[in-house]
Amino acid sequence: MNSSDSRILLIEPDESSQNEILSFLNEKKFDVVCSLEPDTVLFSKESGASPIGLILISDSYDRESLSESSLVLGAPQKLPHQIPIVVMTEIESRKSPLEVVVHNWFHTIAKPCDMEILYSVTCAAINQFNHVKSLLNEIETRSSAIGLITSGTFEFRTMKEARNLTTMLSLACPGADGIVIGLNELLHNAVEHGNLEIGYDLKTELVETGRLYDEIQNRLASGLYSDRFVKVEFKRSDQEVVFTVEDQGNGFNWRKYLTIDDERIRSNHGRGIALAKMMAFTELDYNEKGNKATARIAL
Repeated sequence: MNSSDSRILLIEPDESSQNEILSFLNEKKFDVVCSLEPDTVLFSKESGASPIGLILISDSYDRESLSESSLVLGAPQKLPHQIPIVVMTEIESRKSPLEVVVHNWFHTIAKPCDMEILYSVTCAAINQFNHVKSLLNEIETRSSAIGLITSGTFEFRTMKEARNLTTMLSLACPGADGIVIGLNELLHNAVEHGNLEIGYDLKTELVETGRLYDEIQNRLASGLYSDRFVKVEFKRSDQEVVFTVEDQGNGFNWRKYLTIDDERIRSNHGRGIALAKMMAFTELDYNEKGNKATARIAL
């Protein structure tokens, strides 16, 4: 992990816990700033400072101070929505009240922190931040080629085509910077996991060995998969935006991927659908087979 890419904001009132977490993350070459005044850090105009790419917050943090910060939903000052928030809790059920009041809740981990889990969650969250930041930068530098279209049907095959269609359709919607995150996950998954049938275990191996890109290209050129395409239907009304994404694969057990569990948080992938559901869509449903997703965004 390149610590110069982004910084971690650690909000931990307990000095002993703060020092333990800070020491561990520094050993892992992360750039960490500790503060009990998050907005001071988040909206600092310090020249040359790397952006905050992850917020680690203890749920023992003062509730009044939290309610007056940009971290909570509905706050007057808007937290950049691409910054994931990880809640650290001593609640035995592992369900913290902060999960439903903070922006961009990413995961909850138990205290005292298991450092292996903390490291996995930190890497996953910052990778997510960098991925989303890249998409948002693309949104800012592109203009929609389809203007005020209210409906349409599109087909594509490759990852590049998926990304281009993602930004194009997102720009045709109100709130493009939120929609692009979830839509990218759905279109990306439709190619990789759907049409190309790269399953969870295989992808884990390919990512760990650095062979994922090559495998995708090989399968796109293979006679088994080369004729497959993804179909996207887009409809927009005054009340909602609806995306229907259908691939030609064999489907998957989509139910287990609608939430992020501790087993997959240790993995190098497998969180995209859950994050898309949390961060971008009002509703996300699949057909029984799992090769057709319908995402709704209330306007």
